Amino acid sequence: MRKKFLTAAVAAVGALALGLTGCSTSGNASEGGGEVKLTFWDHSGNPTRAKVYEKLIDQYEKENKGVTIEFLTLPSDSAFDKIQTSLASGSGPDIASLSGTFLAPLTAQEALVKLDDKVKGSELDGKIDPELVEVMRADARDGGLYALPYTFTNGILWYRTDLWKNAGYPDGITSWDDFYTGTVKLTDPAAGQQGFAMRGGAGGVFQFLQAMYAESGVDTLFDDKGVSTVDDPKNVEAFTKYTELYKKATSEADLGFGYPEMVAAFDSGAAATVQHNLGSFAEHEAAIPGKFAAAPLPESASGERVIVADPIPSFGIFKNSKNQEEAWKFMEFLLGTEANGELNKVIGQIPSNLDARGEAWLKDSQSVSSATEWVSGDNAVILTPPTHLPDYGTIMRTDMEPQLQRVLLGEMKPKEFLTTLADKLTTAQQKYLEETSK
Repeated sequence: MRKKFLTAAVAAVGALALGLTGCSTSGNASEGGGEVKLTFWDHSGNPTRAKVYEKLIDQYEKENKGVTIEFLTLPSDSAFDKIQTSLASGSGPDIASLSGTFLAPLTAQEALVKLDDKVKGSELDGKIDPELVEVMRADARDGGLYALPYTFTNGILWYRTDLWKNAGYPDGITSWDDFYTGTVKLTDPAAGQQGFAMRGGAGGVFQFLQAMYAESGVDTLFDDKGVSTVDDPKNVEAFTKYTELYKKATSEADLGFGYPEMVAAFDSGAAATVQHNLGSFAEHEAAIPGKFAAAPLPESASGERVIVADPIPSFGIFKNSKNQEEAWKFMEFLLGTEANGELNKVIGQIPSNLDARGEAWLKDSQSVSSATEWVSGDNAVILTPPTHLPDYGTIMRTDMEPQLQRVLLGEMKPKEFLTTLADKLTTAQQKYLEETSK
Protein backbone atom coordinates (compact mmCIF):
# COMPACT_ATOMS: atom_id res chain seq x y z
CA MET A 1 0.00 0.00 0.00
CA ARG A 2 2.86 2.38 0.52
CA LYS A 3 4.29 2.39 -2.96
CA LYS A 4 1.99 3.90 -5.51
CA PHE A 5 -0.17 6.65 -4.09
CA LEU A 6 -0.55 9.09 -6.99
CA THR A 7 -2.21 12.36 -6.04
CA ALA A 8 -3.38 14.70 -8.76
CA ALA A 9 -1.73 17.59 -6.96
CA VAL A 10 1.63 15.81 -6.80
CA ALA A 11 1.45 14.67 -10.41
CA ALA A 12 0.72 18.17 -11.61
CA VAL A 13 2.76 20.36 -9.30
CA GLY A 14 5.68 18.22 -8.22
CA ALA A 15 6.91 16.75 -4.96
CA LEU A 16 5.38 18.04 -1.75
CA ALA A 17 7.38 19.39 1.14
CA LEU A 18 7.90 16.48 3.50
CA GLY A 19 9.56 18.27 6.44
CA LEU A 20 7.58 19.13 9.54
CA THR A 21 7.68 22.90 9.51
CA GLY A 22 5.48 25.82 10.43
CA CYS A 23 3.80 26.83 13.63
CA SER A 24 0.43 27.54 15.13
CA THR A 25 -0.82 29.43 18.11
CA SER A 26 -3.45 28.16 20.44
CA GLY A 27 -5.35 28.94 23.54
CA ASN A 28 -5.78 26.51 26.42
CA ALA A 29 -8.70 26.92 28.76
CA SER A 30 -7.32 24.19 31.01
CA GLU A 31 -4.07 25.98 31.93
CA GLY A 32 -5.61 27.21 35.14
CA GLY A 33 -6.79 23.74 36.02
CA GLY A 34 -10.47 24.48 35.47
CA GLU A 35 -13.15 22.50 33.72
CA VAL A 36 -12.82 22.13 29.96
CA LYS A 37 -15.64 21.40 27.54
CA LEU A 38 -14.68 20.25 24.05
CA THR A 39 -17.09 20.06 21.15
CA PHE A 40 -16.45 17.15 18.75
CA TRP A 41 -18.42 16.72 15.53
CA ASP A 42 -18.46 13.65 13.30
CA HIS A 43 -19.20 14.24 9.61
CA SER A 44 -20.22 10.69 8.69
CA GLY A 45 -23.79 10.47 9.98
CA ASN A 46 -23.09 6.78 10.59
CA PRO A 47 -24.74 5.39 13.76
CA THR A 48 -22.24 2.54 14.09
CA ARG A 49 -19.35 4.99 13.97
CA ALA A 50 -21.13 7.26 16.45
CA LYS A 51 -21.36 4.43 19.00
CA VAL A 52 -17.61 3.84 18.78
CA TYR A 53 -16.89 7.53 19.27
CA GLU A 54 -19.21 7.62 22.29
CA LYS A 55 -17.36 4.67 23.81
CA LEU A 56 -13.98 6.29 23.19
CA ILE A 57 -15.20 9.62 24.56
CA ASP A 58 -16.36 7.92 27.75
CA GLN A 59 -12.93 6.32 28.13
CA TYR A 60 -11.14 9.62 27.51
CA GLU A 61 -13.27 11.54 30.01
CA LYS A 62 -12.57 8.93 32.71
CA GLU A 63 -8.84 9.18 32.05
CA ASN A 64 -8.86 12.99 31.89
CA LYS A 65 -10.78 14.40 34.82
CA GLY A 66 -12.18 17.85 34.24
CA VAL A 67 -12.61 17.35 30.50
CA THR A 68 -16.10 16.97 29.07
CA ILE A 69 -16.65 16.23 25.39
CA GLU A 70 -19.88 17.23 23.73
CA PHE A 71 -20.39 14.95 20.73
CA LEU A 72 -22.56 15.52 17.68
CA THR A 73 -22.88 13.35 14.60
CA LEU A 74 -23.94 15.25 11.48
CA PRO A 75 -25.87 13.94 8.47
CA SER A 76 -23.23 13.15 5.87
CA ASP A 77 -24.96 14.96 3.02
CA SER A 78 -25.20 18.25 4.92
CA ALA A 79 -22.18 18.05 7.25
CA PHE A 80 -20.03 20.49 5.28
CA ASP A 81 -22.80 23.08 5.07
CA LYS A 82 -23.44 22.81 8.81
CA ILE A 83 -19.74 23.28 9.56
CA GLN A 84 -19.62 26.33 7.29
CA THR A 85 -22.71 27.83 8.93
CA SER A 86 -21.25 27.30 12.38
CA LEU A 87 -17.97 28.92 11.40
CA ALA A 88 -19.77 31.95 10.00
CA SER A 89 -21.61 32.38 13.30
CA GLY A 90 -18.51 31.73 15.42
CA SER A 91 -20.01 28.66 17.05
CA GLY A 92 -18.10 25.87 15.32
CA PRO A 93 -16.65 22.76 16.96
CA ASP A 94 -13.26 22.51 18.61
CA ILE A 95 -12.43 19.35 16.66
CA ALA A 96 -14.19 17.40 13.94
CA SER A 97 -13.84 14.45 11.67
CA LEU A 98 -13.63 15.70 8.10
CA SER A 99 -14.53 14.09 4.81
CA GLY A 100 -11.69 14.09 2.30
CA THR A 101 -13.55 16.74 0.29
CA PHE A 102 -13.66 19.19 3.23
CA LEU A 103 -9.96 19.80 3.77
CA ALA A 104 -9.10 21.92 0.72
CA PRO A 105 -11.92 24.46 1.14
CA LEU A 106 -11.40 24.68 4.91
CA THR A 107 -7.68 25.30 4.56
CA ALA A 108 -8.33 27.80 1.76
CA GLN A 109 -10.44 29.83 4.18
CA GLU A 110 -7.82 29.38 6.94
CA ALA A 111 -10.31 27.70 9.28
CA LEU A 112 -8.01 24.98 10.63
CA VAL A 113 -5.05 24.93 13.00
CA LYS A 114 -1.71 23.95 11.47
CA LEU A 115 -0.52 20.75 13.15
CA ASP A 116 3.12 20.45 12.02
CA ASP A 117 4.67 21.58 15.30
CA LYS A 118 2.16 19.62 17.35
CA VAL A 119 3.00 16.37 15.56
CA LYS A 120 6.76 16.88 15.77
CA GLY A 121 8.01 15.08 18.85
CA SER A 122 4.54 13.88 19.86
CA GLU A 123 3.45 10.28 20.36
CA LEU A 124 2.06 10.36 16.81
CA ASP A 125 5.31 11.42 15.18
CA GLY A 126 6.17 8.71 12.63
CA LYS A 127 3.19 6.58 13.64
CA ILE A 128 0.64 7.77 11.05
CA ASP A 129 0.95 6.34 7.54
CA PRO A 130 3.22 8.87 5.78
CA GLU A 131 1.54 8.41 2.41
CA LEU A 132 -1.86 9.25 3.90
CA VAL A 133 -0.25 12.26 5.56
CA GLU A 134 1.13 13.25 2.16
CA VAL A 135 -2.42 13.40 0.82
CA MET A 136 -3.34 15.76 3.67
CA ARG A 137 -0.45 18.01 2.66
CA ALA A 138 -1.46 17.87 -0.99
CA ASP A 139 -4.88 19.23 -0.10
CA ALA A 140 -3.33 22.31 1.53
CA ARG A 141 -1.77 24.73 -0.93
CA ASP A 142 1.15 25.60 1.32
CA GLY A 143 2.07 21.94 1.91
CA GLY A 144 1.26 22.31 5.59
CA LEU A 145 -0.41 19.73 7.77
CA TYR A 146 -3.88 20.86 8.85
CA ALA A 147 -5.48 17.48 9.52
CA LEU A 148 -4.44 13.94 10.34
CA PRO A 149 -5.98 10.87 8.64
CA TYR A 150 -7.64 8.22 10.75
CA THR A 151 -8.43 5.53 8.17
CA PHE A 152 -8.05 4.33 4.61
CA THR A 153 -10.58 2.59 2.43
CA ASN A 154 -11.23 1.90 -1.22
CA GLY A 155 -14.11 0.89 -3.44
CA ILE A 156 -15.10 -2.78 -3.41
CA LEU A 157 -17.99 -5.06 -4.30
CA TRP A 158 -19.94 -6.66 -1.48
CA TYR A 159 -21.76 -9.76 -2.65
CA ARG A 160 -24.04 -12.42 -1.20
CA THR A 161 -21.89 -15.55 -1.28
CA ASP A 162 -24.88 -17.91 -1.19
CA LEU A 163 -26.74 -16.22 -4.04
CA TRP A 164 -23.69 -15.93 -6.28
CA LYS A 165 -22.71 -19.53 -5.62
CA ASN A 166 -26.20 -20.75 -6.49
CA ALA A 167 -26.05 -18.72 -9.71
CA GLY A 168 -22.93 -20.61 -10.81
CA TYR A 169 -20.18 -18.40 -9.38
CA PRO A 170 -18.61 -20.41 -6.53
CA ASP A 171 -15.59 -18.08 -6.44
CA GLY A 172 -17.69 -14.94 -6.38
CA ILE A 173 -16.91 -12.01 -8.68
CA THR A 174 -13.51 -12.44 -10.30
CA SER A 175 -13.84 -10.38 -13.48
CA TRP A 176 -15.90 -7.64 -15.09
CA ASP A 177 -17.63 -10.30 -17.21
CA ASP A 178 -18.67 -12.02 -13.98
CA PHE A 179 -20.01 -8.76 -12.63
CA TYR A 180 -22.11 -7.84 -15.65
CA THR A 181 -23.45 -11.29 -16.47
CA GLY A 182 -23.93 -12.34 -12.86
CA THR A 183 -25.85 -9.26 -11.72
CA VAL A 184 -28.26 -9.64 -14.64
CA LYS A 185 -28.62 -13.39 -14.02
CA LEU A 186 -29.40 -12.76 -10.35
CA THR A 187 -32.15 -10.29 -11.16
CA ASP A 188 -35.69 -11.63 -10.65
CA PRO A 189 -38.14 -8.75 -10.11
CA ALA A 190 -41.05 -11.14 -9.62
CA ALA A 191 -39.23 -12.60 -6.62
CA GLY A 192 -38.29 -9.14 -5.34
CA GLN A 193 -34.59 -9.67 -6.03
CA GLN A 194 -32.20 -7.50 -8.01
CA GLY A 195 -28.68 -8.49 -8.96
CA PHE A 196 -27.26 -5.08 -8.04
CA ALA A 197 -28.08 -2.06 -5.90
CA MET A 198 -26.88 1.06 -7.74
CA ARG A 199 -26.14 4.39 -6.06
CA GLY A 200 -27.94 6.69 -8.44
CA GLY A 201 -28.56 9.44 -5.87
CA ALA A 202 -26.44 11.21 -3.26
CA GLY A 203 -22.75 10.30 -3.46
CA GLY A 204 -23.22 8.19 -6.56
CA VAL A 205 -20.99 10.00 -9.08
CA PHE A 206 -17.77 9.06 -7.32
CA GLN A 207 -18.70 5.37 -7.14
CA PHE A 208 -19.47 5.32 -10.86
CA LEU A 209 -16.04 6.82 -11.53
CA GLN A 210 -14.31 4.27 -9.29
CA ALA A 211 -15.81 1.42 -11.28
CA MET A 212 -15.13 3.19 -14.58
CA TYR A 213 -11.40 3.71 -13.98
CA ALA A 214 -11.03 0.19 -12.62
CA GLU A 215 -12.52 -1.34 -15.76
CA SER A 216 -10.91 1.03 -18.28
CA GLY A 217 -7.40 0.81 -16.84
CA VAL A 218 -6.82 4.55 -17.40
CA ASP A 219 -4.20 5.14 -14.72
CA THR A 220 -4.07 8.90 -14.26
CA LEU A 221 -6.75 11.45 -13.42
CA PHE A 222 -5.08 14.35 -15.25
CA ASP A 223 -2.47 14.49 -17.98
CA ASP A 224 0.72 16.53 -17.60
CA LYS A 225 -1.10 19.65 -18.84
CA GLY A 226 -3.80 19.38 -16.20
CA VAL A 227 -6.46 18.02 -18.55
CA SER A 228 -8.89 15.54 -17.01
CA THR A 229 -8.94 11.99 -18.35
CA VAL A 230 -12.54 11.43 -17.27
CA ASP A 231 -13.83 11.41 -20.86
CA ASP A 232 -11.05 9.19 -22.23
CA PRO A 233 -12.66 6.83 -24.81
CA LYS A 234 -11.89 3.81 -22.62
CA ASN A 235 -13.69 5.50 -19.74
CA VAL A 236 -16.69 6.32 -21.92
CA GLU A 237 -16.98 2.66 -22.90
CA ALA A 238 -16.75 1.42 -19.32
CA PHE A 239 -19.10 4.09 -17.95
CA THR A 240 -21.70 3.30 -20.61
CA LYS A 241 -21.72 -0.42 -19.73
CA TYR A 242 -22.09 0.35 -16.04
CA THR A 243 -24.98 2.80 -16.49
CA GLU A 244 -26.79 0.29 -18.70
CA LEU A 245 -27.28 -1.93 -15.64
CA TYR A 246 -29.95 0.50 -14.43
CA LYS A 247 -33.32 -1.29 -14.57
CA LYS A 248 -31.59 -4.29 -16.17
CA ALA A 249 -29.98 -5.51 -12.94
CA THR A 250 -31.35 -2.87 -10.56
CA SER A 251 -34.70 -1.61 -9.43
CA GLU A 252 -36.16 1.60 -10.83
CA ALA A 253 -35.91 3.09 -7.33
CA ASP A 254 -32.10 2.95 -7.51
CA LEU A 255 -32.25 6.28 -9.33
CA GLY A 256 -32.60 7.98 -5.94
CA PHE A 257 -30.48 5.62 -3.85
CA GLY A 258 -27.95 7.19 -1.51
CA TYR A 259 -25.86 5.26 0.99
CA PRO A 260 -28.69 4.23 3.39
CA GLU A 261 -31.03 2.96 0.67
CA MET A 262 -28.30 1.11 -1.21
CA VAL A 263 -27.03 -0.67 1.91
CA ALA A 264 -30.57 -1.46 3.06
CA ALA A 265 -31.33 -3.13 -0.28
CA PHE A 266 -28.27 -5.35 0.06
CA ASP A 267 -28.73 -6.16 3.73
CA SER A 268 -32.42 -7.03 3.30
CA GLY A 269 -31.69 -9.48 0.50
CA ALA A 270 -33.38 -7.31 -2.14
CA ALA A 271 -30.04 -6.97 -3.97
CA ALA A 272 -27.32 -9.60 -4.38
CA THR A 273 -24.49 -7.12 -4.91
CA VAL A 274 -23.55 -3.58 -3.96
CA GLN A 275 -20.57 -1.36 -4.64
CA HIS A 276 -19.37 0.66 -1.68
CA ASN A 277 -16.23 0.56 0.42
CA LEU A 278 -14.95 -1.22 3.50
CA GLY A 279 -16.87 1.14 5.79
CA SER A 280 -20.25 -0.54 5.42
CA PHE A 281 -18.95 -3.82 6.89
CA ALA A 282 -20.60 -3.30 10.28
CA GLU A 283 -24.07 -2.90 8.76
CA HIS A 284 -23.67 -6.05 6.65
CA GLU A 285 -22.30 -8.03 9.56
CA ALA A 286 -25.25 -7.06 11.73
CA ALA A 287 -27.82 -7.93 9.06
CA ILE A 288 -26.45 -10.96 7.21
CA PRO A 289 -23.52 -12.43 9.17
CA GLY A 290 -21.69 -15.19 7.34
CA LYS A 291 -23.59 -14.62 4.08
CA PHE A 292 -21.47 -11.97 2.39
CA ALA A 293 -17.91 -11.28 1.27
CA ALA A 294 -15.84 -8.52 -0.31
CA ALA A 295 -14.37 -8.62 -3.80
CA PRO A 296 -12.16 -5.99 -5.39
CA LEU A 297 -13.34 -3.98 -8.32
CA PRO A 298 -11.89 -6.32 -10.97
CA GLU A 299 -8.71 -5.69 -12.91
CA SER A 300 -8.80 -3.98 -16.28
CA ALA A 301 -8.34 -5.93 -19.51
CA SER A 302 -4.66 -4.96 -19.44
CA GLY A 303 -4.24 -6.67 -16.07
CA GLU A 304 -3.69 -3.45 -14.14
CA ARG A 305 -5.63 -2.81 -10.94
CA VAL A 306 -6.46 0.89 -10.97
CA ILE A 307 -7.82 1.92 -7.59
CA VAL A 308 -9.36 5.35 -7.15
CA ALA A 309 -9.20 5.47 -3.37
CA ASP A 310 -12.00 7.04 -1.40
CA PRO A 311 -11.30 10.58 -0.19
CA ILE A 312 -9.32 10.14 3.00
CA PRO A 313 -11.15 11.24 6.16
CA SER A 314 -9.26 13.02 8.89
CA PHE A 315 -9.45 14.93 12.16
CA GLY A 316 -8.94 18.68 12.23
CA ILE A 317 -8.88 21.36 14.95
CA PHE A 318 -10.59 24.67 14.27
CA LYS A 319 -8.89 28.02 14.75
CA ASN A 320 -11.92 29.43 16.54
CA SER A 321 -11.42 26.87 19.33
CA LYS A 322 -10.47 28.33 22.70
CA ASN A 323 -9.21 24.91 23.76
CA GLN A 324 -6.76 24.01 21.02
CA GLU A 325 -4.26 22.25 23.30
CA GLU A 326 -6.98 20.08 24.85
CA ALA A 327 -8.37 19.40 21.38
CA TRP A 328 -4.90 18.26 20.28
CA LYS A 329 -4.61 15.92 23.28
CA PHE A 330 -7.95 14.40 22.35
CA MET A 331 -6.81 13.99 18.74
CA GLU A 332 -3.64 12.24 19.97
CA PHE A 333 -5.86 9.85 21.89
CA LEU A 334 -8.15 9.17 18.93
CA LEU A 335 -5.18 8.44 16.67
CA GLY A 336 -3.30 6.35 19.23
CA THR A 337 -2.79 2.66 18.61
CA GLU A 338 -5.65 1.46 20.82
CA ALA A 339 -8.35 3.97 19.86
CA ASN A 340 -7.49 4.04 16.15
CA GLY A 341 -7.48 0.27 16.08
CA GLU A 342 -10.82 0.05 17.90
CA LEU A 343 -12.51 2.53 15.55
CA ASN A 344 -11.26 0.79 12.42
CA LYS A 345 -12.06 -2.67 13.75
CA VAL A 346 -15.70 -1.73 14.18
CA ILE A 347 -16.05 0.11 10.88
CA GLY A 348 -13.98 -2.53 9.06
CA GLN A 349 -11.35 -0.24 7.53
CA ILE A 350 -7.56 0.07 7.47
CA PRO A 351 -6.10 2.06 10.40
CA SER A 352 -3.89 5.06 9.70
CA ASN A 353 -1.80 4.25 12.79
CA LEU A 354 0.93 1.90 11.60
CA ASP A 355 1.16 0.09 14.94
CA ALA A 356 -2.59 -0.58 14.88
CA ARG A 357 -2.13 -2.46 11.60
CA GLY A 358 -0.32 -5.19 13.49
CA GLU A 359 -3.41 -6.22 15.43
CA ALA A 360 -4.83 -9.69 14.88
CA TRP A 361 -8.29 -8.57 13.76
CA LEU A 362 -6.91 -7.25 10.45
CA LYS A 363 -5.74 -10.73 9.46
CA ASP A 364 -9.01 -12.27 10.65
CA SER A 365 -11.17 -9.86 8.62
CA GLN A 366 -11.74 -11.16 5.09
CA SER A 367 -12.56 -7.71 3.73
CA VAL A 368 -9.74 -5.75 5.36
CA SER A 369 -7.02 -8.35 4.82
CA SER A 370 -8.12 -8.79 1.21
CA ALA A 371 -8.22 -5.04 0.57
CA THR A 372 -4.75 -4.67 2.04
CA GLU A 373 -3.52 -7.38 -0.33
CA TRP A 374 -5.21 -5.79 -3.36
CA VAL A 375 -3.73 -2.34 -2.82
CA SER A 376 -0.29 -3.81 -2.12
CA GLY A 377 -0.14 -5.87 -5.32
CA ASP A 378 2.51 -5.23 -7.96
CA ASN A 379 -0.20 -4.45 -10.52
CA ALA A 380 -1.93 -1.85 -8.35
CA VAL A 381 -1.95 1.86 -9.11
CA ILE A 382 -3.66 3.89 -6.39
CA LEU A 383 -5.09 7.23 -7.45
CA THR A 384 -6.32 9.71 -4.88
CA PRO A 385 -9.21 11.89 -6.04
CA PRO A 386 -8.46 15.59 -6.64
CA THR A 387 -9.62 16.72 -3.23
CA HIS A 388 -6.97 19.45 -3.38
CA LEU A 389 -9.43 21.36 -5.60
CA PRO A 390 -11.67 23.53 -3.38
CA ASP A 391 -14.54 23.12 -5.87
CA TYR A 392 -14.21 19.33 -6.13
CA GLY A 393 -17.06 18.51 -3.73
CA THR A 394 -19.40 21.02 -5.36
CA ILE A 395 -18.62 19.68 -8.83
CA MET A 396 -19.16 16.06 -7.87
CA ARG A 397 -22.34 16.49 -5.90
CA THR A 398 -24.16 19.74 -6.67
CA ASP A 399 -23.23 19.96 -10.34
CA MET A 400 -23.06 16.36 -11.49
CA GLU A 401 -25.46 14.26 -9.38
CA PRO A 402 -28.55 15.58 -11.19
CA GLN A 403 -26.80 14.97 -14.51
CA LEU A 404 -26.01 11.38 -13.55
CA GLN A 405 -29.70 10.80 -12.97
CA ARG A 406 -30.41 12.21 -16.42
CA VAL A 407 -27.99 9.64 -17.87
CA LEU A 408 -29.78 6.80 -16.10
CA LEU A 409 -33.13 8.08 -17.37
CA GLY A 410 -31.81 8.23 -20.94
CA GLU A 411 -32.03 12.02 -21.10
CA MET A 412 -28.27 12.54 -21.44
CA LYS A 413 -25.65 10.53 -23.30
CA PRO A 414 -22.88 8.98 -21.17
CA LYS A 415 -20.19 10.71 -23.23
CA GLU A 416 -21.87 14.09 -22.76
CA PHE A 417 -21.94 13.54 -19.01
CA LEU A 418 -18.26 12.61 -18.87
CA THR A 419 -17.19 15.49 -21.09
CA THR A 420 -19.15 17.93 -18.92
CA LEU A 421 -17.47 16.56 -15.80
CA ALA A 422 -14.05 16.50 -17.47
CA ASP A 423 -14.37 20.15 -18.50
CA LYS A 424 -15.28 21.20 -14.98
CA LEU A 425 -12.38 19.27 -13.44
CA THR A 426 -9.94 20.55 -16.06
CA THR A 427 -10.98 24.15 -15.39
CA ALA A 428 -10.58 23.67 -11.63
CA GLN A 429 -7.22 21.91 -11.99
CA GLN A 430 -5.76 24.49 -14.34
CA LYS A 431 -6.93 27.30 -12.07
CA TYR A 432 -5.22 25.49 -9.21
CA LEU A 433 -2.01 25.10 -11.19
CA GLU A 434 -2.01 28.77 -12.15
CA GLU A 435 -2.57 29.94 -8.58
CA THR A 436 0.00 27.60 -7.03
CA SER A 437 2.69 28.44 -9.61
CA LYS A 438 2.77 32.13 -8.63
